[in-house]
Amino acid sequence: MLACAAFQQAHAGLHVCNGSVDLVNVAIGYDTDDGLRTEGWWTITANACSQILTEPLKSARYFLHVADGFGESRLGGDITLCIREEKFVLYDGDQCWQRGLIEADFFEVETGGAQDWTVLLSYD
Repeated sequence: MLACAAFQQAHAGLHVCNGSVDLVNVAIGYDTDDGLRTEGWWTITANACSQILTEPLKSARYFLHVADGFGESRLGGDITLCIREEKFVLYDGDQCWQRGLIEADFFEVETGGAQDWTVLLSYD
């Protein structure tokens, strides 16, 4: 189960809160002037939050990939983008295998154009 909510924060940006009992690693995808950008990883312990993006949000949609501490996907999604096992910043989310990258499922987060957004992750 995934729950999303908008909260007023002291700092604008994208915050991800881990409502599960497991540590998770998070990657993000979003549109930029240079094309679709994916980057990771942010490690978020159980019942903790992390600020993923520190600037006011410019897009109405972002994409998240959530993996457990063993690298297994914890929340599915219907958008496939490229990732790496180590920290990364990539552009263009297609042709992952041809580029020596890993395909991963991301789910979409719609912010409605808000400059600040918090995503609450929870799953069984």
